[in-house]
Amino acid sequence: MSQNPVIVGAGPVGLAAALFLAKRGITSRIIEKRLERSHESRALAVNPRTLDLLQHTGVSERMIELGRKLQGVSFYRHSERIGTVSLNGLHPRYPFLLALSQSTTERLLEDALTAAGGRVERGVEMTLCQPNSHGVDIELSIKDRAEQTSCPWLLAADGAHSTARKCLDIGFPGSAFDNDWHLADLPLETSLDAQHGHGFFLAEGGLSLLLPVVNGDEKPGSPQIWRVFSNHPDPLQHLVNARPAGEPVWSSKFRISHRLVDRFSQGGVYLAGDAAHIHSPIGARGMNLGIEDAWVFAELAAKGGLDRYHELRRPVDAAVVRRIERLTRFVSSESAAVRFVRQWVMPVALGIPAVTHRMRRIATGLDHPIPTP
Repeated sequence: MSQNPVIVGAGPVGLAAALFLAKRGITSRIIEKRLERSHESRALAVNPRTLDLLQHTGVSERMIELGRKLQGVSFYRHSERIGTVSLNGLHPRYPFLLALSQSTTERLLEDALTAAGGRVERGVEMTLCQPNSHGVDIELSIKDRAEQTSCPWLLAADGAHSTARKCLDIGFPGSAFDNDWHLADLPLETSLDAQHGHGFFLAEGGLSLLLPVVNGDEKPGSPQIWRVFSNHPDPLQHLVNARPAGEPVWSSKFRISHRLVDRFSQGGVYLAGDAAHIHSPIGARGMNLGIEDAWVFAELAAKGGLDRYHELRRPVDAAVVRRIERLTRFVSSESAAVRFVRQWVMPVALGIPAVTHRMRRIATGLDHPIPTP
């Protein structure tokens, strides 16, 4: 049996888990079937909770050097601004959302892991895992050969289509929206403030969100890349206060689902990130919530308390998924009642401190305490 535990998946969640463990003196074997890191933006924002958790690793400092501090989110009815949710003063150290692409976040995490003595094994795919009396048996596919081995425990951070979850037949119940959502990263000609996110309730129906894309290597004078995220079938033809200034550098179409696993662990196998929970990008919680899973997992592993992982994480993640699903249904619904609330009630609500405080805490990941392992 391998003396080192195994982490499956070298996205931000797996990398964060390996780094947190390394900082606690636990060496893990982290494997990734991709031959190289993703170069797509994917997640766009790092929230204050994540910066808190990574602060002791030195990664937060590097993130802030490369990212852009977003001061809040403005909302519009058609082209008229109806209110702004400011993040000023919410967190004593990080009173902002940090705009920084997932690809850059992965690079910084892997650099820190390498400096701590770790190494990602790329081109290695786990094809089977099965708990046993002393750990976990696993089968790996490495180029043109297979490897059978075992380890004391396995953390599956292998995404929404998790092989580990399927091998163990762990339920992943939830719901999916009926319509496609669209995103495109492209340069825009606009007067919109690039230190804010912007949400538009469109006259034609539908929602459009605009967020700046920041990789940290932008050249002075280069056009700002924005992400347009919308449930409108043709979002680039219905931009408000902006127009395309070039071709998209990345685009995608997908269905939004909200799902949560029945169990976060089985035997010596544990699930984290998208392998355990998925929800809409509204709220900027996906990657951030997964990194929180990784931090709690590493704390428990260091203290010999992994038997508590399910009981600590499932209630927290379940509550976040419920909140994000309710929020997504509210901002995207085209029912007459919800449109009335958005048009006439929301502008008033955005002026109520208790309402904006709640919205700010959801967006920054501070809507719950971290359970003490």
